Amino acid sequence: MKGEPGSQIDPTRLGSLVRAPVLELGLTLVGVSWAGGRGGPTLRVTVDRPGGVTVDECGAASLAISGVLDLHGAELPESYSLEVSSPGAERKLTTDEELRASLGRRLRVVVARSGQEAVVEGRLTAVSDRLLELEARRRSGRPQRIELERSDLVSVQVVVDL
Repeated sequence: MKGEPGSQIDPTRLGSLVRAPVLELGLTLVGVSWAGGRGGPTLRVTVDRPGGVTVDECGAASLAISGVLDLHGAELPESYSLEVSSPGAERKLTTDEELRASLGRRLRVVVARSGQEAVVEGRLTAVSDRLLELEARRRSGRPQRIELERSDLVSVQVVVDL
């Protein structure tokens, strides 16, 4: 039984349905959202992986997700659009999955300690429950390993590496 076009759609339920095919493709599920619009309802699925995703990978994810939703997506209306995309450049990272998917990327991290804020930029080399590890360049050009306490993080943002 298909849901009615105006019915409430649970993005958490949809996320649990699409997670497996995304993981099978070696991708990370970053987000799932459902929005109604003038052109009809749209299911937006955001995927990523270390080093970023390609258009071809988004296409493969779209096909895999469509197949799963056709089998299990009983709560979806008869007609909707599916959009699968990468999270985009220079976005804020908020979850452990987003951080892990950003290994190897350049980040701008705002840290607050003792009432003072500082900005650190570098390539993310490790993520743990307690720390982020970045490799930053000194003025001399030599790399420097920096460990940041996650409890001190104000914001973490991907920086486009040109």
